[in-house]
Amino acid sequence: MGWTIANACATWLAMKPEEFIAELWSYAAEVPMEQHPWFDGIIKHRWTKEQIILGEVQHYLRVRTNPIFFGHMAINAVSAKEYTVMATVLENFMEELGGKRTHVDIMLQFLEEGGISREQADNAEPAPGTLAAIEMIVGCCQRRSALEGIAMLAFVESQLGGSGKISEKVFRELTGHYGFSPRAAATYQLHAAQDEGHGSRQIDAIRLLANDDVTQSKIRAAVKLGLTAFTLEWDGHVQAMTGKREFWSGVKNLDLRQPKVQLR
Repeated sequence: MGWTIANACATWLAMKPEEFIAELWSYAAEVPMEQHPWFDGIIKHRWTKEQIILGEVQHYLRVRTNPIFFGHMAINAVSAKEYTVMATVLENFMEELGGKRTHVDIMLQFLEEGGISREQADNAEPAPGTLAAIEMIVGCCQRRSALEGIAMLAFVESQLGGSGKISEKVFRELTGHYGFSPRAAATYQLHAAQDEGHGSRQIDAIRLLANDDVTQSKIRAAVKLGLTAFTLEWDGHVQAMTGKREFWSGVKNLDLRQPKVQLR
């Protein structure tokens, strides 16, 4: 009976689905991806072609871990019998890793245009932001539920994919202003096409399944973790380009739940 009462109270305290999704988007608004120096610098032509290639090496170092964290998500979904989540994970898994060319293969096309081999990329050292992002993303998917794993990705991918969003703008500038071949910049064309679907499916799963206060609290934390992790990844791109240990502060103050200090 105790569990039933606690669960009923948790359900009663839960936010309505659309209100909860709106709250999660408010955290994404603290660090809007398009305004990060990595993307903003490409769109506004601040970086050189050589710098962009160095940034893409860091991108490659993170993306090559995709099979690891997707694998953890799939295992956790099956272990917990979260079959609705499993369907979403598998759809994304097949788009990322299925077909003749995986996302990693497509990313290598960019590096090849810069004269960098896979072996050279594999031997590159992750920048501080890249390293932190990898550890956070893999750790989240390994130690948290599959629903928390897709929540970590959802609001990042929703910003990256779709008509007129970041990936489409970056692809246009890379192939236009910078003169990279469409083959080299294909990773951003792919993100523009696929990430909107990834993000919307993941947000739909959150809307459907995060319907009690306990789950919403876990999802809230996972979304914040994901936004921080990917912001750190983009920081890693800029760090590799500039050699400076700098981290982007975002555009809004943090919204943190903290106790009130009452000094005596």
